[in-house]
Amino acid sequence: MDTGWTQDLLNWLSANPGWAGFWIFVMSFVESLAFVGILVPGIIILFGIGALVSFGAIDMLPVWIWGTTGALVGDVVSFAVGRRYRERLADVWPFTHFPGMLERGHGYFQKHGAKSVAIGRFIGPLRPVIPVTAGMLGMTPRRFLAVAVPACIAWTPVYLLPGMLFGASLEVASEYAGRMALVLAITVAVLWLSWWVIWTAYELLASRSARWLRHVIRWLRRHPVFRRVAGPLLDSSQPEVLSILMMGLLLVVFFWGMIMLLFLSPFAAHPQSIDQAVAAYALALRNHIADPLMVALAQLARLWVLIPTSVALLLWLLGAGRQKAALHWLVAMGGGVILQLLLGWTLRSTPLLSESGVVTLYHPSAALTLVTVVLGYFAVMVARELKRRKRKWPYAITGLLLTMLVLARLYLGLDWLSGALMGIALGMFWTFVVGIAYRQRAVRSFSGLTASLIFFGMLAFTFAWQVGQNLEDDLVALKLPLPQHQMRAESWWAEGWATLPRERTRLISVAARDFSFQFAGEPDRLARLLAEHGWEVTEPANWRWVILSLNPSPTELTLPPLKKDYLGHADALLLHRVGGDPLQQETIRIWDSGTRLKPSGQTVYLGQVAHESLIQRMGVYSYWSAVPAGEADMRRLVREARNLQSRWADKTMLLLREPDTTP
Repeated sequence: MDTGWTQDLLNWLSANPGWAGFWIFVMSFVESLAFVGILVPGIIILFGIGALVSFGAIDMLPVWIWGTTGALVGDVVSFAVGRRYRERLADVWPFTHFPGMLERGHGYFQKHGAKSVAIGRFIGPLRPVIPVTAGMLGMTPRRFLAVAVPACIAWTPVYLLPGMLFGASLEVASEYAGRMALVLAITVAVLWLSWWVIWTAYELLASRSARWLRHVIRWLRRHPVFRRVAGPLLDSSQPEVLSILMMGLLLVVFFWGMIMLLFLSPFAAHPQSIDQAVAAYALALRNHIADPLMVALAQLARLWVLIPTSVALLLWLLGAGRQKAALHWLVAMGGGVILQLLLGWTLRSTPLLSESGVVTLYHPSAALTLVTVVLGYFAVMVARELKRRKRKWPYAITGLLLTMLVLARLYLGLDWLSGALMGIALGMFWTFVVGIAYRQRAVRSFSGLTASLIFFGMLAFTFAWQVGQNLEDDLVALKLPLPQHQMRAESWWAEGWATLPRERTRLISVAARDFSFQFAGEPDRLARLLAEHGWEVTEPANWRWVILSLNPSPTELTLPPLKKDYLGHADALLLHRVGGDPLQQETIRIWDSGTRLKPSGQTVYLGQVAHESLIQRMGVYSYWSAVPAGEADMRRLVREARNLQSRWADKTMLLLREPDTTP
């Protein structure tokens, strides 16, 4: 479905906030209509409007009133349609195209009664179905309104809240690290898309997969070639290890041939160019705020996370007397490691054709293959033990974890896109092979809830342990290098300063974008000189800043300023000075430019002087927003740094250096 028009609508609403109430009413009304709401991406509109509320572009109260009114009117219309046509509605278009959803709404209402009207309001697939079902089944209007009115009142802020939180995150990210705003937007979009694909695919396959699998098994048993290979796998009387190894060898041969065709074909440049484009874009997104989060997520692929988790589940299965399930689990884990090693060895030992133009051999990601097997096979195994309506959750959790891990590894440059996708594909193939073998042989059940608690509990414990052990070292090892340049000191002082960047970020929404001075020297030296005039070094903020930002009465003492980003790196020095106004402060920040002066080797820093004010949104969270300092502030800086040599390069750029840098 083309939803590009939603962005145009949101842009128009931002420029014309007076019309916001009308459109919120329309979208809430249409999304609540019987079955029509399935075709309208109202949740996207509400998400975007929530972001506009967090920006302060639209007031919350009118949005709440109009959204509640639209939702209630839509529910009432749907209820009236169901009450008017009753059972004949199933034979009327468009209801004839959704018989399954109508049956689901019918069953849900019969099971939960009147409270299903309130519950269904907050569940996307049921929201356009439950009111019409309530009317069809003869619910009285008075009873319907008694439940629908409070549900609609609560629904609007609940569905606006994710957009409000996202908008708040974007606003803060744009101020401190513009690239972080893009990382947030991409991550949310990819995770939402992954969730939708997993949920939709499961709903599509849940009722058909068993029938399709039976057809595949019958075809394999009849085929003159494949029955010899797959026969032991499908025969529950055959030993598990032997049959699975036969399919595993076939899998290696298949993947080897497929990848050789992919990378040694006339089209070899295409996956390589896509890989390079994705890597370049990921490099452009690097920033000091997202780096720790992505490095932490990457720990999910460590052996010390996957192996203890696998062993814990294996021991529990053995202790519970489920030897067959334990054996398949052991084969899945061990086979995944062995197949990955074999495939990697065969690829590395294959010579490249010089005419292919590929200078680097890409191979499947070993880390992603193993984590796909561990998470994927557990989902296949435990879903069998859960109730039908809960079986989608293991697949959804696995899909989201793998999506976040792939995003983190691509962001950090640990994998090429093709290698990541092939690694996951290999893990899924192996999971499919062992999963078929297990489903053909599994007889005894086990507690899916207990297995899930053990598996995800150990996964969370080992993940937190590895984050604590490796985060600092990995941040250093994966730190984004700055572009390095060398320049003679006298050249920089004369005209070379003009070759250095003039903006910290290009985001128009950030007022303090331009650098106001350049400094050649040691940051500690600058901090000591300015300390005499009330400038203080700000301690680096940590995760507690999020809690401090929720203070309803913040001041310059309770909410410290955050470090800001330039080319993926935080400022090397952050000084602040407070005055009489508790909601105002002055700041000086400097960033490493990557330029070194010859012959001293001193670093040239790009600096910014700004006034920062506390901005509070919705009375819930606060942050510091900067505006550039004026000419008077810059001249005061020259006086306060009088022990440094200074020169006005032009009207907007001040040069500072230590005396010993004079040639």
